[in-house]
Amino acid sequence: MRIQLLDNITGKWAMQWIVTWFICGVVALSTGFWLTTDHASLDMFYLGVSFVGLVCVVSLSFRKNVMGNGLGMAATAGEVVVQATSGAVGLMLAPLFNFFTHVYGIFYWSKHTDPDGDMIPKAANKAVWLITAAFIIIGLALFPTVNNLLASYGYAVVEDDSSLFLGFISFFWINVIAFVLSITAQAAMILRYSFNWWLWIIVNFVWLIVNLMSGNYIFAIQTMIYQINAFIGLYEWHRSEQG
Repeated sequence: MRIQLLDNITGKWAMQWIVTWFICGVVALSTGFWLTTDHASLDMFYLGVSFVGLVCVVSLSFRKNVMGNGLGMAATAGEVVVQATSGAVGLMLAPLFNFFTHVYGIFYWSKHTDPDGDMIPKAANKAVWLITAAFIIIGLALFPTVNNLLASYGYAVVEDDSSLFLGFISFFWINVIAFVLSITAQAAMILRYSFNWWLWIIVNFVWLIVNLMSGNYIFAIQTMIYQINAFIGLYEWHRSEQG
């Protein structure tokens, strides 16, 4: 189904949309930084990384290889530094994974481009959907065991403090679901499957809950900004996949 407004945003209005979205993102993140942080050096560094992340994700949604994967490498490297310097060494694992997928993506995407140099997305067949579902199920099943093993070495990805969301949903499992789904979505994106944006939309909803519960309001703002981009990316990739 074609939607004229989205056709314009991903077509003739693309540059105007990107600039407007980026400015709104910068304003929102800067406001969150000013109101919710101590303005320490690490806070300012993460704010800068977030700005790079904005350019990265909007470039990915518009299928730009060098800007998307290249800046993705820079943004994820920055996230690794932030987590390491704040002592959250377990949380370094996701951005490390994303960093290496962007390294792979910058070469893989370059082999599948249209005459304009934009990456050509592809649809997933039934086998890919089944493999993806199996990956998610296995990941959810194995995560507690792997997390406990990592915790024994001081690298736990998620701490289980028995806290609940809405009084009955485990905060630990919300984090687990977000982690597994984000890893799956990242892999699907780098492999050029357009359905990855459906996964990112789900991930962003979950991460919004996580960030609000943990008081990471700057992350929550970033998640909402990314969510808008995910819907645009979904439409752009599906439109390009259909030709």
